[in-house]
Amino acid sequence: MKTRISRLCACALISLSLFTSAARAVAQDYTFSLSASNPGTYIDSSMTWDKVTRYYEVYLPPNLTAHPAMVLMLHGTRYTSTFDPEAVISLNWGWNVVAAQYDFVLVKPASTWDPKTHQWNWNAYFMDNAFPAPPPDDSGFLRHLIVELTAQYDVNPKEVYVTGFSSGAQMTERVGNEISDLVAAIAPVAGPIVNDEGTVSPPLPLPTPPNPFPPISVQLWEGTKDQNLWPCGYGQTKYSGVIFTVDSADDTINYWTGPATNSCTTFQTSEPLCANGAPNNANDAPTPGVPGDTGNIATGCATSNIEVQYIWEPDVAHNSQPQTDVNRWLFVAAHPKPSAK
Repeated sequence: MKTRISRLCACALISLSLFTSAARAVAQDYTFSLSASNPGTYIDSSMTWDKVTRYYEVYLPPNLTAHPAMVLMLHGTRYTSTFDPEAVISLNWGWNVVAAQYDFVLVKPASTWDPKTHQWNWNAYFMDNAFPAPPPDDSGFLRHLIVELTAQYDVNPKEVYVTGFSSGAQMTERVGNEISDLVAAIAPVAGPIVNDEGTVSPPLPLPTPPNPFPPISVQLWEGTKDQNLWPCGYGQTKYSGVIFTVDSADDTINYWTGPATNSCTTFQTSEPLCANGAPNNANDAPTPGVPGDTGNIATGCATSNIEVQYIWEPDVAHNSQPQTDVNRWLFVAAHPKPSAK
């Protein structure tokens, strides 16, 4: 079991550093090593972004290679009765084992806490009203975090990837849209690209991608039994007591394969992901490398190394499956940013 160090106690620390970078960001690092049974180093850190203190944890494998890749794992909605970012950034999503095996930097940032609802949520599309005003600039925070950590750990800038679950999956898709100049591939789990406030009839509004759009590979995972963020049928969910309508699987893949983003032209199947308001996984195409899963794969995109996948996990409810973290890693790692010509 991992030993943790409180930021507030006078504990013996292996290293302690304080540094200032951009005008809006200040970061503080607390480093300690794990026991031999859990090799590697965890660094619990904070930085101020847009006048808000933000928290994150970095995991460094024991045999980290030169110019490593980096993966950001964005958590789902969490509840803590008091303000406790440590409880959020220390969550084990199963990625530590994958990072140790494949030697990449793993980063687990925290969203922001609502003292009224005790929820930690990401400000994904279009959720401003689920937060106390002013809503947090999560996209700006994550962009700055990527820039800072890429420099700090000499990360290969062509191998920066983001994954996330639920609220974190939806934020991952916002990252893919707004920070694809820095991020090569994303793998959101159980979260469509947008929510729209209220009970809304389709089509839901979609974000406007940057122009020009830096292409990005996308692997979308969704359980067929998800009844929290419904993948089909435009169901409703709540964030901090605010009702939102959830966009569909087909709208999500169409966004990522459309002419304004990745411009994909070749599809594994012409079957829709949803039929009659329910997952159409029984009729979708088999997912290579994941027995029993189906979905769709889009290639022939804007650049040769870009690929968009949608993967149905049969009979899976609203949760993240750690056993498929390695599948997500193998996908993103196969899709780094291309070298400059």
